[in-house]
Amino acid sequence: MYEEEIYYSTQKATEITGLSKYTLRYYEKIGVIQNIARDTNNYRKYSKKDIDWLILVKYLRGIGIETIKFIGAQQTSFSERREYLEKYQIKIENEIKKLHRIKELVSQKIIFLKNIKNDG
Repeated sequence: MYEEEIYYSTQKATEITGLSKYTLRYYEKIGVIQNIARDTNNYRKYSKKDIDWLILVKYLRGIGIETIKFIGAQQTSFSERREYLEKYQIKIENEIKKLHRIKELVSQKIIFLKNIKNDG
């Protein structure tokens, strides 16, 4: 049995993704999201795949990946996306290690400064 794909209006897409309609249009304009379907009145209608992609983009933007990295990426394979995320995960882990080292140095400096007599 054929299952008809569900589409969402721009308003519903903004509610689900948390992105503004202006962001959705901007992402379409620059190619972050492509081939948005239109209804008979020429209004955009977003598929479940579109929504899932937009949520992923929003999440990845939230951790600092530049918007430009997503241009055309919607058309990449899942294995290409996975490989990119695995590389980015390594980068995040290295940044965490670096931040832990900095935190340790700052903690040592605080202890040092607490042990110095305050002449002020």
